[in-house]
Amino acid sequence: MRNPFPILSNFFGNKKDSIEISQQSSDELENAIILAMIYISKNMDSEGKFVYQNNLNPKKKYSGKVYGTLRHAGTLYSMYLCERLLGKTALHNKRLLGSEYLIKTYIRKVNKDMYGLLSEPLKDEGIIFATSGGAGLSLCALANLLPENKVPKHILEKLANFILFMQTPKGDFWPSYIINKKEKSNISAARFYPGEACLGLLYLYEFDKQPQWLEAAKRGLFRLAQNAEEKGSANIKFDHWGMLATQKLFATPDNAMNSPQRDLMRKFVERNVKAIIAKQNLNTRDEKFGSFTINRSLCGNATNMEGLIAAYQCLDDKVLKQKLAYSLKAGVEFLAKRQVKTGIHEGGVPASPDWDKPEAKNIDKEIRIDYVQHAMSAWLAYKSLSD
Repeated sequence: MRNPFPILSNFFGNKKDSIEISQQSSDELENAIILAMIYISKNMDSEGKFVYQNNLNPKKKYSGKVYGTLRHAGTLYSMYLCERLLGKTALHNKRLLGSEYLIKTYIRKVNKDMYGLLSEPLKDEGIIFATSGGAGLSLCALANLLPENKVPKHILEKLANFILFMQTPKGDFWPSYIINKKEKSNISAARFYPGEACLGLLYLYEFDKQPQWLEAAKRGLFRLAQNAEEKGSANIKFDHWGMLATQKLFATPDNAMNSPQRDLMRKFVERNVKAIIAKQNLNTRDEKFGSFTINRSLCGNATNMEGLIAAYQCLDDKVLKQKLAYSLKAGVEFLAKRQVKTGIHEGGVPASPDWDKPEAKNIDKEIRIDYVQHAMSAWLAYKSLSD
């Protein structure tokens, strides 16, 4: 019978929670990361804008009118992770170019004290809005540039002020702010916005030690955990940005969490982990071994892995942590196998794991920049645990 658990190095004593993987798996991960970096580099123009959509069907063309500003910020964040986690600096100059493009094109004044990330206008409604999650992702992308003096500090502070403005006294966040109507709104709501907002504040706090950033992030994450507790484990929808922000909070040396707060956050992580790994395909004879039954897209599988890798670093439960280690190995290897390895779109991550099947349609073969971003972020985070 196959041993279902990978070998773990200094499993409970190593502060970095290192996972030992085979040389073959390490080489495959390295190759997947490099190919993803090549794809992202090739798909940024001279101004710093990404090619948002490609397709493995050469006959399928895109107008270029559709563009996800949040995904632009998220891709810059994944480019930063290349440097932060593995010391790969090949994308640094393009990251600076893309950051400049983000600031000059999509960061918009809300009022004299606040900036927001402009979202794609709602079609035919004339609504111009910014989201709490978009501001958070902008901080994830840009805050690290502060030590290099590559971003004006007031831009970061005003993005953070916007997040604080969008936070309720209980710690929840309004999803959107309609700029041309000057009102908070529930349009374009997404469950990921609170985690994105909190993660952005924590990245800013790392480089700008103003206590209001940390306190707002903690209040937001405690609220997420309380909401999950009230809903019960059966009703939890996996929150990968919430997991990333929780891991960031635990990794913040001066987080000043007390014991009940740490327990609350660890239970939040445990609930999310148990909910999602129960839905993973762990049939070793299945070609989709390592995938998640609730996600048909490779991007959905990738975001699950990002969140689970972050969660792994927060867990105390030894048995759950060992089960999760196996899930991580299976999941990242599934993703790596489904990446495009050759051709003009090498390094791309299509929408569907079945992109190369004869019956695949154009929607299955579509490669969006955020699909690549999330997969690369997962591979980077997993590889950093094994190094």
